[in-house]
Amino acid sequence: MSIRSLGYLGIGTPDPDGWVAYANDVIGTMPVGPPGSPQERKLRLDEHPYRFSVESAESGGVTRIGWEIGDPGGLEQMALRLRTHAVEVHEGTPEECADRQVDHMVWFDGPCAVRTELFTGRHLSPAPFVSPLGVTFVTGDQGMGHVVLKSPRALEAVDFYRDVMGFRLSDVTHLPLGGTFYFMGCNPRHHSIAFVESRKREGTHHILCEVSDMDAVGRAHDRARAHKVPLMATLGRHSNDLMFSFYMRSPAGFGIEVGSEGRRVDDETWVSRVYHSDIWGHHPVNEGDDAYAGTEGTA
Repeated sequence: MSIRSLGYLGIGTPDPDGWVAYANDVIGTMPVGPPGSPQERKLRLDEHPYRFSVESAESGGVTRIGWEIGDPGGLEQMALRLRTHAVEVHEGTPEECADRQVDHMVWFDGPCAVRTELFTGRHLSPAPFVSPLGVTFVTGDQGMGHVVLKSPRALEAVDFYRDVMGFRLSDVTHLPLGGTFYFMGCNPRHHSIAFVESRKREGTHHILCEVSDMDAVGRAHDRARAHKVPLMATLGRHSNDLMFSFYMRSPAGFGIEVGSEGRRVDDETWVSRVYHSDIWGHHPVNEGDDAYAGTEGTA
């Protein structure tokens, strides 16, 4: 496996300042720079220079995905593999590499109309990470969390990530009213990306921010209530990755899952399964008939 983890996400939104304020005040991210500076829209979760880069866009959703590769040789091999599968691969410019704070980066037009970047040699921040809300995020060898994309051509995306990018299919979940989800992993995190069948246009379903424990999830739930953030699904526990979590709607329209206690996967012993429900909870809040279906009409 050349791809090691989910490194960063670009977030497009009509209200970038509002999204930054939400991320800092509710999720607990740390802005790289002071208010009013361009660096204010780059948000940290850990020792990386940033994990979210927020930018202005007509509609809300993930605009780019950055995958970390272990070394330059692995990056070259992955670029060659992509070209062998007729994917047009572009070299990152010096300006783009400086912005991502990486030594080398290539990119291509990935599934679900999302620019996909592969990088190596990320420059870690010399300044310690200090969440303004005292939150500790679970990252490390599992990467920054996970992203879930929706598409009428979800199976094509699954095939690409499995056959070309080298991801494993961790699990499949069929929800009677929420569609079919395909969960894909590249490290001990159960899934770093997932795809859901959508009858509508492509877009972003949700992003996970995993925190240190159940109390941290509860405090995030309280902050969402205090800031009048619309909830999408109640507290609950998933059957596949065992995440204890809730879902809220970000100012860009797509969902943010805040969770803890996600299971770690050992590829040597893991067996892919099919699920039809959660263990408990994750009931929809004021929209749709299923917790996962809450973002279907957005992005």
